[in-house]
Amino acid sequence: MVNVIKEQQGSKTIIRLSGSIEETVNFDQMIGALPPELVINCKEVPRINSVGVKGWIKYFQTAQAKGTKITFVECSTAIVEQINLISNFSCGGTIESIYVPFSCQKCKSELVGLFKTEDLKKMNLVIPPVKCSKCGGEAHFDDIPEEYFGFVSR
Repeated sequence: MVNVIKEQQGSKTIIRLSGSIEETVNFDQMIGALPPELVINCKEVPRINSVGVKGWIKYFQTAQAKGTKITFVECSTAIVEQINLISNFSCGGTIESIYVPFSCQKCKSELVGLFKTEDLKKMNLVIPPVKCSKCGGEAHFDDIPEEYFGFVSR
């Protein structure tokens, strides 16, 4: 079940989602009235099922149609997967930053790194290794670039 934490910063409403987005999701009830600007932090969303996707699209399409500016930040790998699978998943919103999966060759750890979408474009989607937080070794991007970053070229 997903939890919502709301924070107001001027005309901007920041929403932090945590937990799985499933059958019980009701964004209308959880988020409330649509503000002029909505920033959705998806860092702590490990999973979203098909019914959750429907609820997501319904809410954010309505928000977009009513003129709310939508920005998605810190999109988890589960959210990135949906962005790539479903062409209108972002509902006209901007994908500002995403988590990228890495794997450490040395200790076999899996980790994620946060990247701004604009920076990914500047790097031509060639992701440099990052330092492993567990052993200090080199961790390399652990997915297929054309698939994981497919939404960037749309």
